[in-house]
Amino acid sequence: MAVRTKLIGVAAAGVLLGAGGCGGQRLPTKDGAMGSTFAGQRKCQADAHDRPFIVEWDATDIATFEDRAARDIVFVSYQGCELRVIDACSDDSVPGRYGSYSPPRWTSGGVEKISIADTAELYAKLPLGVATFGGEVERGVTLDLEYHVSGVATATRATMHRGALKENPGCAEATHFVKAVNLGAFAIHASESGRESAGASVHGVGAGGESRRSTKTEKRAGVLTACTGSTAADSDKCRVPIRLLLVPIKEGEGPVREGAGGPAHPEIDLDGTPMMQAGKLRNSASEKAQLKDGAGCLADLNEADKIDPDPTRVSTQPKALLWLRASCEMLTGDCDSGKLHLRQARQAQSPTLGPDIIDRMVNDSAKGLCPISLLGTWDRIDRLSSDMYFAWTKQQPAECKRIATALLGELDKAPKAADHEQQRLMRAATTAVGNAGECLAKAGECNAGKRLAQESLRRRGDSRHLAEPGYTERWEKSYPQCKGK
Repeated sequence: MAVRTKLIGVAAAGVLLGAGGCGGQRLPTKDGAMGSTFAGQRKCQADAHDRPFIVEWDATDIATFEDRAARDIVFVSYQGCELRVIDACSDDSVPGRYGSYSPPRWTSGGVEKISIADTAELYAKLPLGVATFGGEVERGVTLDLEYHVSGVATATRATMHRGALKENPGCAEATHFVKAVNLGAFAIHASESGRESAGASVHGVGAGGESRRSTKTEKRAGVLTACTGSTAADSDKCRVPIRLLLVPIKEGEGPVREGAGGPAHPEIDLDGTPMMQAGKLRNSASEKAQLKDGAGCLADLNEADKIDPDPTRVSTQPKALLWLRASCEMLTGDCDSGKLHLRQARQAQSPTLGPDIIDRMVNDSAKGLCPISLLGTWDRIDRLSSDMYFAWTKQQPAECKRIATALLGELDKAPKAADHEQQRLMRAATTAVGNAGECLAKAGECNAGKRLAQESLRRRGDSRHLAEPGYTERWEKSYPQCKGK
């Protein structure tokens, strides 16, 4: 479903936090008139603000957004001073159908500051925060935003066309897609009007001089001082989504390359000889496969095959890149073709391997690449247990919760384990449910985490450890933040 959000005080992909924007509630302007005027509405035009800050999302909103962005391109309806994340514009059965995001590219930099003293500056600098902060700014409150951008995650698609979305009615209201996400940390401060020494920062660091402003912190996420740290723990405190790059969806079918069977990718620099161009396309295809953008991978492979003067290098040759084509076919949901082609590639590349070993290799690849809905019961359980391991190690509570729900559903439907391998998968799955409980407890979702931990013990047959009061004491000792909750 479409989820209404309001940037600078909004939910990203899950819960309606409030209506706002030029199409909703009336917005204050500098002279005290309301944003329903033509001038006010013009200030809210999305085409003038394609890099909005999202600095008021709470932890749940951020986790939900990251969960969606971990599997798919994020689509939005962006009009006036309002943004709606179109959660229905996705294909849960084929993650990455419309593209995906690269791992963050980390950058260096320093803390930057934005000050907003009147509604004109609010429209110009935080236009989607007018509904949230307009009243305070009109009363003379000055807003100061300090932020540090530590990295950026970029989509595998540079453009998006209606033709690529037309088969999904859930995308009808989408106007933009999130091309990139800036990560870092920020703090917003509100100060009453008054004199303040030039050069003094919001935190009081900088040139001297007495400040007469009464300042309070409205909102913060991440830790600004950690952004210049040297440890992995520091980096982990400076990776909150703080700003989006939004690109309008274009009309038409898009520049689909002849015979490509997928979207073209104009972001690839195709200078050089045909052989060099083909090499760049194949490198791009490999990167997209790693990011689970199967359609983008196949498009690049098909174009490379078309322009490469050497037929022995085309991706349909078993000794060339048929294995990569097979992987990308599986990612798009064409598992039968993918498994056939991967088997042919393995047989050509490793003729000494027996058929049983090759079949096992092919099935293991399909288990990790094919849409989970196309797998058998035990393969789904195995896949979800593996997914949980990564979500648990990365401390992604929204993902942990999603996987745990799916995994418990599969365990409830699974037949009785008939052999040693199925028993192993069952034990691994119940352990994964316990890991989800730990993941949620560490994120402060204590009740949900405790329920999953208890469910894991019950399914392992360790109900004796659930006896009270000992269990609660051990739980609160392991997770002090959950004491009394």
